[in-house]
Amino acid sequence: MTESARDGLATNPWIVVAATTAVQALASATTLAVPTIAPRLAEMLGISPALIGYQTTLIYAGAMATSVVGGAVVRRLGAGRASQIALVLAILAVLLVMGGSLWTIALGSIVMGLGYGLTNPAASHLLMRFARGPRLNLIFSIKQTGVPWGGMLAGLMLPPVALTLGWRWAVGLVAVLSLGLLLALALGRRRWDDDRDPTHRLRQSPFAAVALVWRTRPLRYLSFASMALSLTQMCVLAFMTTLLVTEAGFGLVEAGFVVAILQVAGVLGRVGWGLVADRIGDGFLALLAVTGLAILACLLASTLSADWPVWAVYGLGALFGSTAVGWNGVFMAEVARQAPPDRIGVATGGCMMMTFSSIIFGPAAFGAASVAIGSFARTYLAVAVIAGFGAVSLVAARRVARGRERTAER
Repeated sequence: MTESARDGLATNPWIVVAATTAVQALASATTLAVPTIAPRLAEMLGISPALIGYQTTLIYAGAMATSVVGGAVVRRLGAGRASQIALVLAILAVLLVMGGSLWTIALGSIVMGLGYGLTNPAASHLLMRFARGPRLNLIFSIKQTGVPWGGMLAGLMLPPVALTLGWRWAVGLVAVLSLGLLLALALGRRRWDDDRDPTHRLRQSPFAAVALVWRTRPLRYLSFASMALSLTQMCVLAFMTTLLVTEAGFGLVEAGFVVAILQVAGVLGRVGWGLVADRIGDGFLALLAVTGLAILACLLASTLSADWPVWAVYGLGALFGSTAVGWNGVFMAEVARQAPPDRIGVATGGCMMMTFSSIIFGPAAFGAASVAIGSFARTYLAVAVIAGFGAVSLVAARRVARGRERTAER
């Protein structure tokens, strides 16, 4: 292939969407590998499955650290190189988790987060550069399907591998796939990174990105909403397998199938809500509808028991997937739309830092609360209340954004 042909392929909008989606998928599969096989891993380590919430906390502590500098890394090294670095960190994280001790799993979880935190600033930069157009919500929603695609990979492939070959082989599979994608990204990296600025400083105030978000009121309220929605999402993803095994009488593989249904619904939900937002021309209203349905899913989950028919459990998984996992694409598109045009990567990093801050304590608090309450299911009542706060924040964000638009038109 000639250099010009390769450059043309690299700048094709759908190639860019596919590449960013794949990076998101494998980064997500890495973070979900441990929760997906939590009952088996907890049995091996001799610990309670409820402690998986603390593993999620460590992941997103690492993600916060790189989110705040993600925009600077993209400017200095390029979005393509930043994506490759994210995959290198994912591979290193898996190798640490395969060490098999609490300490190596904890350290690997932090490294997972460091890689995950780089993915969104890099992807937003690439998409706004090469794939911007009238279908912005759909484009970002397709990219964000990488999260449920990664969840499907974890839910369908890892439990059977863990049961037949052992849990180390299961998590190691994610590292092999990440290595393959890392090498494939080299084909387009030169063209993707031709706007990088080697003189841009990497050492910046860790709160500069958050300050930008705080000064931009629609972004501020959007971030509040994403804090609530991401906490809801992670309490579902981190504890669904454990909830089904311990309280609904499911086996590990059967629970993995429900997780896969949840993730399929997440893919369809993200694309569907992106289409809805583009059709009605209002991302905020689409997000409000998502949030309302997520609250309903939490209320239903609080009544889950072994008496539920299997089809109802499948339905709950689908509802959770299409809502609690389906909101991110429209959110990311709205962040890019509300951010200053020359600071999209920085604004994305700032919003994601605030988003991740709720995940740091959320799943750990969920795990602790479930022990105190004596039920994973009933703990979802508290999650429903938090999702309600997200709905209020979205109303405020929409009001401020519409006010800015009316002022600009005068």
